[in-house]
Amino acid sequence: MEKRLRGEDGSIMPNRRTFLQLTGAAAGSGVVFASNATANDEVESAELPDYDDRPEVRVVGTGGTIASTQAAAGDGGYSLEEQAEAIVNAVPVLDEFAEITFDQPVQKPSPFLNAEDFVEITKAIMDAAREGVDGILVTHGTDAIEENAFFQDLVLDLDIPVVFVGAMRPADAISADGPANLLSAVRLCTREEFHLTDEPSGVYMVMNDTIHAARDVRKSHTSVVDTFESGPAGPIGILTDSEIVLYREPGSYTANLTCENLDKIPDKTVPIADTGAGYEPFIFEQATAGEYDVDGIVLHTTGNGGVQPPITEARDKALDAGIPVTASTRVYWGPMSSGPTPDDEEGSLVTMEDIPAWNARLLMMVALTAAEDEPAIEAVRKAVYESKYANETVSPSAL
Repeated sequence: MEKRLRGEDGSIMPNRRTFLQLTGAAAGSGVVFASNATANDEVESAELPDYDDRPEVRVVGTGGTIASTQAAAGDGGYSLEEQAEAIVNAVPVLDEFAEITFDQPVQKPSPFLNAEDFVEITKAIMDAAREGVDGILVTHGTDAIEENAFFQDLVLDLDIPVVFVGAMRPADAISADGPANLLSAVRLCTREEFHLTDEPSGVYMVMNDTIHAARDVRKSHTSVVDTFESGPAGPIGILTDSEIVLYREPGSYTANLTCENLDKIPDKTVPIADTGAGYEPFIFEQATAGEYDVDGIVLHTTGNGGVQPPITEARDKALDAGIPVTASTRVYWGPMSSGPTPDDEEGSLVTMEDIPAWNARLLMMVALTAAEDEPAIEAVRKAVYESKYANETVSPSAL
């Protein structure tokens, strides 16, 4: 890839202090607009590329709080109103540093997104990559952003970074966080360190000046702006006023499960079976009896894999019937015992290490679609163990 970086910090984007100097808030709106006099002075002193030589960043809009306003709702909440182009145009200084192009495959609150939507977003990302853009930014609602980012990291194999970005506050809120998050995401897209050639460049989520790997990030609070965490594995890095500080290597930390038949992924039925005091094993019983046509089941366990005895019995019957079953702990952080390895007997339970149940479900759907002639449970097992973490001597949550 042609190197197009500028500036002392390795990015063609301004640092955050310059960004704040370049921009001002429109009275009463909370939406950021450039102050022409200040912008002209600062742009003249900045090290900018030739306008026609700016890198191209494709913004793929999907909706979410970052594209919502309180004014549109009129009831104290906020309503999805703006498309990606509008929210980026509200930060016009970005145009001085990158050529921003747009696509809007979906426009929904993120809890409304389904697997079909995820695939449409994948196609929009792949189309942008084929067109030769230098980075891809996906604006997204925060409630399901970690699921979609994880899904895209499984199915994409690109030499450019894909960066998910959202906001905890609507665009017209006091101290809206969307504009700064957009700036951080575009800064990452221009960094050479995130353009890999010998492995997928990876999918990231950037919010609150922090860069998270798609595999590890979790939403930890319902409303605060620093809600996203990466647990003991830690973030990939942080963005300061003048630089990006990396704590671990950029890249994809999931297995690469690219497949030709993306449209078949949503056809896979993989429910999550929970456990708890007095829980009944209905999902396992119905699946084993042929009353519920499933392709696999994720068992949401307590602690390090503990479940109610009736659920254990029903789970084993499902495994004997050839139904792939994986186990994911409901504990927020920490890996489960490794369980069967790729050399163990076929038909055994696969533990998902520290992958949460909602992402374990997506991994199973993708792995089962990509399996082709391989036994289903072995395809899932490889998807868990053949990730970047598989080359480490310690498990991801112990890093």
